Formats: sequence, structure tokens, C-alpha cells
Amino acid sequence: LELFDKVSEEARKEKLSGIPINKIHYWWTRKPLITARAIALTSTLDNVDDVKNLIGFKEDSRAYTLTPDFGVYKKKLGQDPSEIKVLDPFAGSGNIIYELKRLGLDCTSSDYNAVAYLIQKATLEYPAKYGTKLAEDFEKYANEIIELTKKEVGEFYNKNDLVYIWSWCVKCPHCEQRLPLMNHSWIDQKKKIGIKFQVTKDKNFTTELVENITTEEGKQYTQKGGKGICISCKNSINYKDIVSDISKRRDRELLAIQTQKPNSRDYRLATNQDKEMYDESAHYLKQKWNEFEKLGIIPSETIHASHRRENNLWHYGIKVWSDYFSDRQLLVLITILKNIKEIERQEICIYCTLMLSKLMNYSTLGIPWDKTTATSKHTLTLRRPSMVFNHAEVNPIAKVAGSLSNHLNSIKNGINDAQKYDKNVRIQLESVTSDSDKKYDVIITDPPYGDDVQYGELSEFFYVWIYRALKDHYPELPSKIPLDEDFCESWGRFGDKKLASEFFEKGLKKSFVSLNEKLKDDGILVVFFAHSTTEAWNIFLESIRMGKFQVRSSYSIHTENTSNVIARGKTSFMSSIIVVCRKLTEQKTAYFEDIIPQTEDNVKEMIDKITPEKLLTIPITDLLIMVYGKVLET
Repeated sequence: LELFDKVSEEARKEKLSGIPINKIHYWWTRKPLITARAIALTSTLDNVDDVKNLIGFKEDSRAYTLTPDFGVYKKKLGQDPSEIKVLDPFAGSGNIIYELKRLGLDCTSSDYNAVAYLIQKATLEYPAKYGTKLAEDFEKYANEIIELTKKEVGEFYNKNDLVYIWSWCVKCPHCEQRLPLMNHSWIDQKKKIGIKFQVTKDKNFTTELVENITTEEGKQYTQKGGKGICISCKNSINYKDIVSDISKRRDRELLAIQTQKPNSRDYRLATNQDKEMYDESAHYLKQKWNEFEKLGIIPSETIHASHRRENNLWHYGIKVWSDYFSDRQLLVLITILKNIKEIERQEICIYCTLMLSKLMNYSTLGIPWDKTTATSKHTLTLRRPSMVFNHAEVNPIAKVAGSLSNHLNSIKNGINDAQKYDKNVRIQLESVTSDSDKKYDVIITDPPYGDDVQYGELSEFFYVWIYRALKDHYPELPSKIPLDEDFCESWGRFGDKKLASEFFEKGLKKSFVSLNEKLKDDGILVVFFAHSTTEAWNIFLESIRMGKFQVRSSYSIHTENTSNVIARGKTSFMSSIIVVCRKLTEQKTAYFEDIIPQTEDNVKEMIDKITPEKLLTIPITDLLIMVYGKVLET
């Protein structure tokens, strides 16, 4: 408990600091490196003091930045770490395996999802394979891509413009007034800069930037919670009318622009010249459309539903991925894609493609503008593509968060950080249920948690671009993300919540059966799991039973910052349980009448080991997770 309390604190600090490898590309779920290191050490060493020393807890530096002493680890282990075979079959972005390879273990990393597979190649394989020159070569090619982009489409942006602030507009069904949809009036809350609208005689509006805007003025809105209010007749406009209007007319207004001054950032109203520049980009895209179509570089795939029966974007007339970008954004992304396809070096092409993919995450109609930090967020801030009424457009060729140069630096730093560790990892694009003759000493993994993330459908957001850029370099890539063994609970995939839940349940059970087959008889299985519903825990317990495993111990751990907006109010994102299993060597029968008091005794024994002072500091969700663990053990 004491060890994992320290690990949890380090994990929270690590999340806030931002790890270089995590910025190579977005992935929905990432275990902190310090957590993975702690699990690797506790899974291979007997002495908890040895584990504490090798983790690297220090007052003056973060543990995740330190590399465990390989010589000490080898000595305490009593054998060469390379003799221990480790697998993560739900590897995702590869964070768990990244720490395992730092310890010199014989690592295999696999995932069914092609985007995850490519992130692992970029993080775990290529930096170790190509060394220090890889980052330099990537930077050279990436800068060439940026310069080509400026040459081809740079004329559609002003040099000092950083971010364009837009609003969707609708016509009031009561008086036909055109109005912008704004959920507040702030542009920059810290500088107290806001925006006001004045109605004109022709049912249009003018825009005014206001300095020293009051809190009350800043809170004024024209839409809230999907319901609008007319700036002229003051009547309300329901969600159905708003959605219908946007779907039919696709009317947007460029309101204001964040600009770069010599020593600061400022704002100005959008001028007719700014709007004409945008219109010229739209006209140019129209001229080039047939050429782009012949090259096959327009992402015209259908957008699928994921966590609901229907995708919310459909209601706004956004049915295919190319609809989810403004004309100027689409022109830039397609231009970059066209240029990337000319790169012959596989390892360079993948990083340039990830740079494009990261830019795409900042180049949709779903970019929120954060009034408190005066910066644009990315599309997946709330984990899935959505509609944003007052949205931002990043200038891709400026030096600003979300631009090409910003992503270039992030990827370069990630490569430099990853290349320090030259241990090889086998990376496989396959399902957890794939047959394998190889047996592993340790399996450490973080499987899908029910309806937490629909990886298959959501990763299509990236993959429609990535596949076009990389298909010639990676013949193993599927033309689209396969879903047959994407074991998550996707309501949209099946159109029925019950069927989706049954698919997840069957998939998790099938996965544990396969894990048993891949694990040596004296091996150890370590699984992360977190969910707030008893249904999910029942499925997890049944999967362990079906896989013929026995839970030997469990630990609760925090992996998220408590201020995380996604995590707030959700047990599943705040705490994880780490469940340690061995293969079940004999079958036993038991009765609930015996199990219940035995469970109570085990819980009481656990509680008695914790001092009253310490007990009062443990979050109630952690206590719940700890009790779940004792139930699983019993």
C-alpha cells in the first residue's frame, strides 16, 4: 500500500509534466511510465525494498525521468533480464512495454489496431534502430514539407495570424435574423477581451471587440446547451432548428483573429480581406478537387457511430470525414499528404505522417477555443470528434500551439527521448487471440474497459489519413480499421446496447482464454482494470474464471490528475486496480455461504494493516477498488 501510494503520487506528477514520447502522437489511454516500471519490478523481484530503490523515488527529480540501474536490477534478479519473455497484447501506444524494455527484458508488443501498431513502431522500434540521426533526418524532411506547404497554400494565410475564431450561424425561425452561435462572449478572459454583436437592418449583424469586458458581459451567450436565443427578437431557437439550419446552409462567420505582435499576442476583428482570403482558398480547393480525387487523397470514408446509436456529426450533415474540415483546412491537409507520399524512406515517412495526423487533430470544425488560456484545444479534447459552435482554426504554418512547427518539435523531442534506450521490441499487428507457439514468463496488459473507448471507430479519425500516406510502405496495413476483434463496447457498431455489451463480454473472456495459452505454467499475468459499474466487474471476474486464472493479489493505484475534466466524477478514470494472476492448477467447488464470510475476513485483515490516520486519507474510490480486489482474490 505504501509503495503504490508513492507510485500514485509520482504518476499524477508525471501526467502533469508531459512525457516526450507521449507527444509523438495522440492515443486515448496511456499508463504512466512510473506505474509500468513499478509493475515490471514487482512482477520480477521478490523484495519490496529492492523495488523502491530501482524505481527511483527522489525529492529533486521525477522518477519517470530516471533510468533504473541495469546492473543492480540484473544482480537482484539473479539472471540476465533478456531471459525473461514479456508480452503486452493490448499495447496501445506502448507505454507499458517502453518501461519494460528499459529494464532489458525480452519484450513483445502487439495490438489489433493499426494506429496503435504504427505509434509503437515510431516509439519502440525506430528510435532504437536508427539512433541519434533519426531525429535530425526527420527534422530535415519535415521542414521541407512545411516549406512546400507554404509555397503551395501559404498565400491563404496572413503571416502574423495565429488563430482564427469562427462561429456557426443560423437564421432565427421567428424573425429570420442571422445570428452567431456563441456560448459566451469572451475571447480572452484573462485580458478581459470580449465580443459584442449589433443587429443590422438587413437581418445581419456586425461584430465589435470590447476591452475590459465585465464578468456579466462575458457570460452572455446566444446558445447554451444546444438551445439558441435570437439577438433580435429574443425568442428561443430549439436544437432541432439549429441542427437543421447548419446541415442545410453550412453558414459560418469569421469573427476575430489572434495575432502575433513583436512581444505579445493580440486580437483584431476579421476584415473583408481576411474573409476573401478564405474564399480564395475554397475556390482553389474546388479547382484542385478532381486532381486530388484521381490521386486518391481525399478522405471520403463514412463516419461511423461509436458510443451512441448515431454519430452526432450526422445530424449536422457531416457524413464523411472530408465534411469535417473547412475548405482551407482540407486544402492544407491534402497538400501535405500529397507531399508526404513522395518520401521514399519508410522510417521518415511514418514520422511525417504522424505530424500530419497531429495537425489534423488541430484542423477540424470541432476545435474548442479555450477562453481561460487563450489557446485552441484539439479535436479529441473530449475523446471523440464533436461539433463546436464557436470554434477555432489554427494557422498551420505559424509558430503556435497546434501548428506544423509545433508538432515537428514535439515528435523530434519524442524521438530523441526514445532513442536513449536501444533495446529491441518485437511489434506485432495482431489480435490478442492470434495463435502463437511462443510462451511468456510475464504478461502485463491494460485491456479495453467496456464502453470507455471505442478504439476501432474512433481511430478511423486518424487512419483515413494515415493509411493513404503509408500504405505503400506498410503492406501489412488493412485498408480500414478492422472491428471483428476490437473488443470494446460500441453501441453504434451494433445499433443495440445489449448486443454491444455481449460482444465486449465474449471478447474479454476469449482474450483471457488466449492469455492462458500464451503464458508459461509458472508465469504471471498482471492486468489493469478500472470501471465504475458492477456489471463490468462481473464480466472481468467471469473472464478471469473462464481463462482459468487465480487472482493472487491486487493493488489500487491512481493514474489520473484529479483536475482532469474527463475524469471528474468517473471512478473508472480516477483509480485502477492492478490484478495479479497465476494459472489455476486445480479446480475447486465453493459455496456462497462460505465465500461471503471469507471475503469479509480478508477485507478486515487488509483494513487492520492500515493505521487509522492513513485510512482517513485514502479516497473512498480507492477503498472501493481495494475491496473489489479482495473479492476477486477470494
